[in-house]
Amino acid sequence: MPHMRHVYVALLVFAFGFPTIAQDGATAQKGQQSQAADATALEAQYKMCAKHYIPAEKCTPEIYQQLKAKDEAPPDAKTAAALSAAKEYRTRLKNPDSMQVHTAFVTNDGAVCLEVAGQNGMGGVSVSRVVFLTDAWPHRGKGKWMDEGGFLGSMAADHSGNYQVDRWRGYCYKVKAFGGEGDMFPGTGVTEKVTQALKDGK
Repeated sequence: MPHMRHVYVALLVFAFGFPTIAQDGATAQKGQQSQAADATALEAQYKMCAKHYIPAEKCTPEIYQQLKAKDEAPPDAKTAAALSAAKEYRTRLKNPDSMQVHTAFVTNDGAVCLEVAGQNGMGGVSVSRVVFLTDAWPHRGKGKWMDEGGFLGSMAADHSGNYQVDRWRGYCYKVKAFGGEGDMFPGTGVTEKVTQALKDGK
């Protein structure tokens, strides 16, 4: 009988003790998962602040949420037009990954003016000033590129100075007497927004 009593006690310990052990293990696992989630959230928070040049000591959850909302907000119409044009022009380059947007400017008449650098066929870097005419453009040429292509593009390339081609004349800037480059037409500069969106893969 003593032997049976020991067996019975052992069974009771196993029956009632095992769930406690299992619960402790599950609790520990949840704790580890929670810590991992917290670490991931903190990493995302500090990366976002670093991206916007916010010091770590000032990177509060409130500031993080504000920056996140700003980044996730859809771009305004002019930024969207310039971004779309830049992405399309990138596909035309010999090495699309080499593209750098020096300037992105959208006139109030709907001309997207891009100054873009990219690798050329000789392995060097060429800078071009090209124009995309959006549907808002009030004259002929909507939806067309003013770039290196075509007869006019070839002619412009021969008279573009330090640029591979400069098609901004008359579309992006006013022409002075004797053909000089005047002021830009009224519009909005969106260079920083476009370069950041391209960097973010948007």
